[in-house]
Amino acid sequence: MLAPRKHQRGYTLAEVILVLTAFSILTIIFVPLQSKAIQHIETKQYIAQFKEDVLLAQQLTMTDHPSYWLMIRPAQKDYYLYDYQQKKTIFHREFPPYWKLNLQSLTTPVRFNSQGTLRNPGTMRISSPHTAYKITFPFGKSRVTINEQ
Repeated sequence: MLAPRKHQRGYTLAEVILVLTAFSILTIIFVPLQSKAIQHIETKQYIAQFKEDVLLAQQLTMTDHPSYWLMIRPAQKDYYLYDYQQKKTIFHREFPPYWKLNLQSLTTPVRFNSQGTLRNPGTMRISSPHTAYKITFPFGKSRVTINEQ
């Protein structure tokens, strides 16, 4: 004779489908938000790095020699710090490929004199998919200002 079967505990097919549907809906909602958050953080990091690089160019010009050039190339979506006296590149950085750069009144190379004063002031605009920035290289020894628009 067969022994009576005990009730097996488990999930029904309807319960499994319900949980998977809820999980799928949450994934559809939160993955794009996470992607946007990552792009926002990357944008802030790139802009902060750019500002620090301009400050470095100004400081090197004041302490070492006035032949440091910050070359901004919108077509290549990059910039680099060049030591004209030593004929070498100090660093080279690329902007994300989906950004747009527009040198409005700014001329390159960006150069400072030995007192830290910008030789050719001007403005430029950087646009990421979600944010645009106006970057001002002011007259005098003032530091570069970056305003989110």
